[in-house]
Amino acid sequence: MNDALTKQVFHFVKSLYDYGVHEIVISPGSRSTPVAIACELHPKMKTYIHPDERSAAFYALGLMKATNKPVAVLCTSGTAASNYTPAVSECFISHMPLVVITSDRPHELRNVGAPQAINQVGMFSNFVQYERDFPIADDTDESIQFIDAVMMQSSRYFSGPMKGPVHFNIPFREPLMPDFELAEMMTINPKVQVSYQKTFDVNTVKPIIRQEKGIIIVGDCQLEDLTQILVFSTIHNIPIIADPLSQIRDLKHPNVVTTGDSIFKVIKDIQPGYIIRVGNAVVSKAINQWIKAQTAPQILIQPRIQPNTFPKVPDLFIEITANDFFRQVAEEKPVNNQSWIKFWHTLNDLVINHIMQHTQTIFDEGSAMYQIFKQIKKNEVIFLGNSMPIRDCDTFFTNFEGKPYCNRGANGIDGVVSTALGMSRHKKVTLIIGDISFFHDMNGLVMQKMLSEYHHSHMINIVVMNNNGGGIFSYLPQYEDKKHFERLFGTPLNLDFEHTAKLYDFKYKKFNVFDEITLPKASGHIIEITSDREENLKAHSALITTLKAKLNAEI
Repeated sequence: MNDALTKQVFHFVKSLYDYGVHEIVISPGSRSTPVAIACELHPKMKTYIHPDERSAAFYALGLMKATNKPVAVLCTSGTAASNYTPAVSECFISHMPLVVITSDRPHELRNVGAPQAINQVGMFSNFVQYERDFPIADDTDESIQFIDAVMMQSSRYFSGPMKGPVHFNIPFREPLMPDFELAEMMTINPKVQVSYQKTFDVNTVKPIIRQEKGIIIVGDCQLEDLTQILVFSTIHNIPIIADPLSQIRDLKHPNVVTTGDSIFKVIKDIQPGYIIRVGNAVVSKAINQWIKAQTAPQILIQPRIQPNTFPKVPDLFIEITANDFFRQVAEEKPVNNQSWIKFWHTLNDLVINHIMQHTQTIFDEGSAMYQIFKQIKKNEVIFLGNSMPIRDCDTFFTNFEGKPYCNRGANGIDGVVSTALGMSRHKKVTLIIGDISFFHDMNGLVMQKMLSEYHHSHMINIVVMNNNGGGIFSYLPQYEDKKHFERLFGTPLNLDFEHTAKLYDFKYKKFNVFDEITLPKASGHIIEITSDREENLKAHSALITTLKAKLNAEI
């Protein structure tokens, strides 16, 4: 028996049923054995056996036309899957929600001449609304989380204006027989409801928000208006854990917690009554780990077709803007959260004061950024490089003006300089970036010269945090391998960025983290700040250590 495979397929089939797929047409085959048996064992899934895949898919189309509900088809690997193509294309044009499940060989048997192995990944790309290639089953929680995320995303296409076929390609490694004894995993729970709301019904969230000790966590909302969150928070005394990219840290609302990353690094046993997540996942690894570990109900609010569910698939996803959601729930009768919000006010104030004291006695990149933040005026842009700058912003941007931005979609270092330059044609920008990220997009600075030829300019100053290498790797397990670390991960460049300034017509200033750092009032400067990676690591560790002692002593 294969326990990991059993848990995967039983959870997958249960999820299919929970999201409204109650019928499946199965064409016999070996590689599809796990899903076929799981469907047969499910207490309510109706199965049909059809020996011809081409006809089976059209038979499923007939079931859909009669019931107006999604229907699944299942086949083995190889050319069996190809026979679904005519029906899939018909369903695509007719907007019929055919759920195509193709079993596949494991990855090590693909493209090596193994029997019944063709390239099934993306084979219906022209005719499906959604497609995913599944990982091989394993014993991790992430394997089940993957299924939950895929089902929540794909169910968008089971009904409504975007209705159409979807494709799940699922590779299986032998042995293929699931454990029949675990069939109880698929027991029907009458309380289970579809977790995707395309039309918001406020009654579905009332039982949740009537509980005490709620928390709102706000990530990057891509310029969305969030004023109604502040109204809801005020009425219900709910803390708002604000990511630096949320654009609400600078609003100085008393319920906005600007030190969430530091708090959750120190205190990990906070138990909320419910969690409302707004926008994309936050930058803080500590907060994401905490979210993942919680058992309290979680609501995800995003105004998009396909939800970004990381770090944990929520209990309820609502496709709606934050303002529309919180406006509709604001008038719900508030519960007594006075002590709860006071607890968060105390925590936030303690951490803000401690970080301020830290920056006055410890001199590292974090304290340098703290100095910079103090000089940024209201509504000016702080554009941050990925890796350490955005993380230091999360920690040290606690009580300042300015609007932090970052290319946090793919979290890469590509094009950071160019993106900041583009923003600086319309807004005053201070770019804070590491030396490797800056080097990676230095050629983007050519726009400064090109615009100057037409008597235009960019309203930008660029702060380069130069610790001569990849500073973030010092915080990862690779750092323990001292023999290989510096060459493979530290990667010192030994560059002098004064030459870069001259090449691209920027003025130049240089500081060390021990200096008093002053930003020029005029634009067009490259400000290089040198630091030491080892000292930065020690300073960050010391901050958390002393913060832990302080919070434990006062709370």
